Amino acid sequence: MLSAGWRSVLGVARPRLGATAFTVRSPAALRRLLSALAILEQKDGKLNTGSLSAITAAQKLGGSVHGFVAGSSIKAVAEEATKVAGVEKIIAVENGAYDKVCFTGEPGG
Repeated sequence: MLSAGWRSVLGVARPRLGATAFTVRSPAALRRLLSALAILEQKDGKLNTGSLSAITAAQKLGGSVHGFVAGSSIKAVAEEATKVAGVEKIIAVENGAYDKVCFTGEPGG
């Protein structure tokens, strides 16, 4: 019996009208199709530990988990993020344009 989470994923994966039908033969096959990208926040060269909850939530899906971190001088943050258990890959974009981006909706947040 599949958990509520798996039933939800399967419901989303059902083909739409006109789409080609497919069959997922097992939860293991579905898990190979799942992946999650966790957006990791950083400030002043330090990884925001609150953003680690995104990784925890992504791990509950059962697929691979990748992390994304962006900003200027983020090499140390990216290296710190690679040490987080359960993260398969870190995507790091070093660009000062991301320094002013705020996920809270507040300027400079």
